[in-house]
Order: sequence, then structure tokens, then C-alpha cells
Amino acid sequence: MKKVSVFPNRYMDSVTLMGVAFQLADMDGVNGAECGMGTAQNVALLKEEGYEVAESVSKNDLLLAIDAESEERLDQVYQAGVELLSGNGGNKQKKVYRDVNELPEGKFDVLQISLPGQYAIKEAKKAIDKGMDVFMFTADVSLEEERELKEYARDHGCLMMGPDAGVGLLGGVAMAAGSIVRFGPVGVIGASGSGSQEVACLIEAMGSGVTCVLGTGGRDLKKTVGGVSMKADMKRLDQDEDTKLICLVSMLADREIMEEVLCEADQLHKPVVAVFLGADEALYSGHRATGTYNLQEAAKACVRLVTGKEPVIGWTDEQADALAKKLADRFTGEKKYFRGLYTGGTFAEEALMTFRAQAPEIEMHTNRDNTKYAKRLKTHKQSEMHTLLDMGDLDFTAEAPHTVFDPTQRLNRFRQELDDPQVGLIAMDIILGPGVAPDPVSCYLPLMQQRADVTYVCAVCGGEGDPQNKAEIRRKLEAAGAIVADSNYESARLCAKICRALEG
Repeated sequence: MKKVSVFPNRYMDSVTLMGVAFQLADMDGVNGAECGMGTAQNVALLKEEGYEVAESVSKNDLLLAIDAESEERLDQVYQAGVELLSGNGGNKQKKVYRDVNELPEGKFDVLQISLPGQYAIKEAKKAIDKGMDVFMFTADVSLEEERELKEYARDHGCLMMGPDAGVGLLGGVAMAAGSIVRFGPVGVIGASGSGSQEVACLIEAMGSGVTCVLGTGGRDLKKTVGGVSMKADMKRLDQDEDTKLICLVSMLADREIMEEVLCEADQLHKPVVAVFLGADEALYSGHRATGTYNLQEAAKACVRLVTGKEPVIGWTDEQADALAKKLADRFTGEKKYFRGLYTGGTFAEEALMTFRAQAPEIEMHTNRDNTKYAKRLKTHKQSEMHTLLDMGDLDFTAEAPHTVFDPTQRLNRFRQELDDPQVGLIAMDIILGPGVAPDPVSCYLPLMQQRADVTYVCAVCGGEGDPQNKAEIRRKLEAAGAIVADSNYESARLCAKICRALEG
């Protein structure tokens, strides 16, 4: 029995709604459950699944769809859904606050915001006035508003993580899509969500840990914003007793602002490691910061500087070459093309960079804008020859949940690529954390086992404290026949070597 309940003019962020759907779907007597805003795409998906949706539904309405074995069970699950959507998860003892002004003074340190931009700034300022740090997942804020808000937080001595912050870690608590990483001496500040998460997780994998991951939002180093948060965060961590080294992470941004950030880093008391993906040696020249050129190199530099030992990770050149040749020799018939299906934008860019460095003769196609490492696809809906997709881009997320939260879109594209008889190599990033998909790999495993004629290379980005169990995720992938690299860089390097061996 299927039913769609409509909550008019009620907004909740997609992360929360997917969490509710996952909990309801796991209940006994439930065949399926969906929870989302009434966008055209969400309504279309529900109709495809056999639900009846009222024509009057708008994008501002919240939809709760339940498929239960009986009418009685449907009513019970609906009540459970209402409890979850109320914010207290059915716990009558838990206090629910409807406005930031209701929060008791001094009780909370951080406010996490996932509201439409028109409301988010007002609530952020209320929290800052209470002395709270702010983590803002919201993206639809203008650059001018972002700078003004960040300056307001800085002048009040508060952290402003975001707008458009995808990853954070404070006091051992992961925010948005972040991972739970062991405590240690490195403080990570990142204008790149997946990049910051990867650096922190690799630092842990090499035996150290982090005090925090402060996500600035991906636009912080744009000219209009001016790096306000990254500069303020550096000063904050420079005074933090537990932080012994600061690591800056970003994709290539405004040259003048990156230069300003490095000049500010020159004035700090603590050592700094920087990775601005795509930067050249000239950017780092004359500055105290240790400049690095990929995420793995940045993590290694951090661990080396805080431990005094050279960390070991990934394959040696000889091992990677031998493995690439072995895998290339397995390709049969007309199979010759690579397809990369990435959820993290920074992972996609790092992979494109690595391909260009390792196999410059390989022409790559992508849906990413403003990258010099590949040609633009005619349409993101159809791959061309060697193709690497950023599935976290608006091409895929404008009307659907981000693939890091809901793997459905990537699974569909995975099937589409397998249908191409010329595809012989598929690479994916697997991102873990308490706020993302609770099971990010099981949907791919049967297809991997059925299609053993295709080579799969994966990299798992996650911390030891993540609920998905990083070691178990790796074991499952390897049992299905996938090659699991130690990092995104190692995955891209191996794939580039395979493609080069095939060209040869």
C-alpha cells in the first residue's frame, strides 16, 4: 500500500530528509520510503515508483512517501516519520528549538545551518551575536553577502564555515559530509570539501591525526570574498595549543588572494603546509609554507613535519607500472576507454590533473567547467571516449540529491557506462562519514561481479570513526574484484598508467 503525505510550505535540507527516508525504509513491514521536497524531478520519480502525487504540490512542499504492507502499518510508519521530521526523533525528552534566539546563552558552541539563503544569513548573525561558531551548508548566498557575513563573524571572534561548506570536524563531531578522524596535531583549513576530508583521512591513515577540519566554503578564495575565513582560521589555529601544524587546502583560485593567504601564513608562529591544486612552483616561491601539488603529497608533508619520519603510502613507481601492465593485458576485444564517476569535485579535478601529468597524450573529456585538463563534453548525459564526470556538479544535482548522500544517480550512470562495449576501465571515489549514504557500495557490487570483463579502480575516503567501517568497505570492494587504491591520487595515477599501456 502506497501513500504520499504533503506538508505544505515546509522546508528541510536534503541530508535530513534522506536520513528520515533511510530510517523508515529499514522498519519492518515497509517496502520503501522516500522523503524530499516537491521539486519536479522528485515528483516525477515518485510517480515512476507508482505513487499518486497531487497536481497542486509545489517545490516548497515537503513530501513523505511510504510503501507499507498494510494500511495499519502505513499509519504507524507515517507517525514515526512525523516524529522524525519534528526534529526529536521520537524522543519526548529532547528539547526542540524553533529559532536561534530560543537557544540558552552559553549552552551551545556551534550552529549548523541548512536553510535557503534568504533565511540563512539572518540566523547565522543571531548565532554569532551569541558567540557561537557557524557551519553553513547553504549555498545560495551572493559573494557580496558571503564576504559581509564572514567579516561580521571575524570581527566578533567567531568561525564562519561556509556558505557552501561541505565538510567540517570540530571537537570530534563531523559536520555535513565530513569524516570522524582521530585527534592529532594537524589543523586543516579547506576551501575544498572533499580535498580537506581526503587530507585529514590520509593523515590518520599514516599514523597521525587532526585537531579539526575547518571548511571555509568553496568560494572563500575568490576575489570578491577575499579569503576572509581562511585568513581568520589561520590566526585562530595559530593560537590553539593543540594544533602544532596548519594545512591549507584548496583548488586553484584567485592568484592575488592565494598570494595574500600565503603572506599571512608567513607571519604565523607555526609551520604551514599548503596544497592549491593546479598551482605552480612560482606561487609558493618566497614563502615559508611547504608547497605541495596533490592531496596525498600534502598529507605526507604534514605527517613528516609533525613526526620527523617519512610516511609510506601507495604504490612505488615500479609496483604501479607492473600492476598497470597486468591489468591492461586483461583487456579484450574493443574495450579501450576509461570512465571516471566522481562524487567529489576536488577528487575529479585532482584525477584530471594526474592524468595530464602521467599520460599527457590521453585526451580526456569532462562536464567540469574551467578546467584546463580536459575537453568539455557536448552533454553530460553521454560520455565520449575517455571521460571523467564530476557527478557533484549542478549538471547532476540541480534537481536531485548529491550522489554522496544518495548513490542512485551514479548507479544509473554506472549501468549506462557498462552498456558501452568499448568501456574497459571505471574509477570511482567512495566517500564515508556519518552524514552521507550509510551504505555507499553494496549497490555496485553485484554489477562488478557480473561484469568481470571491466576493470574497476576505487579509492575510499573515510576515517576510522566513520560508521560505514572503512576496512569493511575496502574488503567488500576487493571481494567483488575491484582494485582499491590508498588515495584518490593513487587511483588516478594507476588509471592513467593503464590507459597509457593500452595506447601503447
